[in-house]
Amino acid sequence: MAEQYFTLKKTAEMFGGLHLKERIEELEEQGVLPESKRFRSGALFRKGWDVNEMPLIGEKLGYFKKFDRPLAISVFTTKGGVLKSTLALNIARTAALHGHKVCVVGLDIQGDVTTALGFENDLDNQQDLLEVIEKLNRTKGLSDFFNNQVRLSETIRPTDLSNLFLIPETPELVALNDSLSNINRREFWLKEKVIDALKEHFDLVVMDCSPNWNKLTTNALVACDILVSPLECKINNFRNFKVFRHFLKEFKDEMRLGFENIFIPTRYTKNRKLSLDILEWYRANVEGCTEHGVRENISGEEATALNLSLNEHVPGQEVAKEMRELLKEVHGRIVNYCEFLQNRHVQDNDQAFNYVPPKGEAQRNSWMY
Repeated sequence: MAEQYFTLKKTAEMFGGLHLKERIEELEEQGVLPESKRFRSGALFRKGWDVNEMPLIGEKLGYFKKFDRPLAISVFTTKGGVLKSTLALNIARTAALHGHKVCVVGLDIQGDVTTALGFENDLDNQQDLLEVIEKLNRTKGLSDFFNNQVRLSETIRPTDLSNLFLIPETPELVALNDSLSNINRREFWLKEKVIDALKEHFDLVVMDCSPNWNKLTTNALVACDILVSPLECKINNFRNFKVFRHFLKEFKDEMRLGFENIFIPTRYTKNRKLSLDILEWYRANVEGCTEHGVRENISGEEATALNLSLNEHVPGQEVAKEMRELLKEVHGRIVNYCEFLQNRHVQDNDQAFNYVPPKGEAQRNSWMY
């Protein structure tokens, strides 16, 4: 991939708006931010920063600040084509561009998020089939890790951003999904063997799930702190939603899971009354639904095809501004969830500290204190 540069204007727009231009220049003069450099753009020379300097700027000035603990996000709904992988891509790249160290875990055999992150997207341009096969065989995934053929670290691959990594989908995910049936605590394998280990090295783990409710999806739900579910503003998804919500609640209660639900309206069309009616119904009736959403737009498809977030591709367009507002809202919901966990932890500790055991129990349990 050619080296990517961002001008002052594009940088300011990407992290919140043109009002940030003066602040960026001020911090650059103070040496807080890297010094911009000249780069060639067509026949012209401009000044700006390369893509791997963006996290330094985003961490100082952006809207997607680091959380107080490592977190895992699952992106899942039981319908394809609703911008699930697009949301996973935009969340992951936005977090990385704000200084988070991010790992994306692909769990969909279709491999959409692996493709969206540009992994081995040049294979079709190779002329020699044997060379392509050799490259594919060198790609190790979760199935290889499950079978003790590689270490987890050997499945993690770099991307074009220095702090964004990927565990790519491989065809063997089908076999892994079947193999999970044969182990104890089958719903916890991904959490205990993969996600908990990744949290020791990454600020954010983003799991892109299959639209099928299979064993890998079940594992991703058990492993996540946050569940992001796209709600397509079309009649088929609207009809399916109540069933999806019912099964989700049933599973969450049965497994005693406490993850935060964030539902995001997607693919709505401003000039179609039915689409807007569905959008308003979601906002009014779905607990956890965001106020902002992702409307149908060509720029989003172009960005995904270019392996970029919408804000990297066209930061000045209205659809990118809408995506920023959505991601700000998602970030705020996650911050509130972290605060809730912190408060609950403090309350649990207070209850344990103030606990007065019944007569005769204090001596038996004195080793606990």
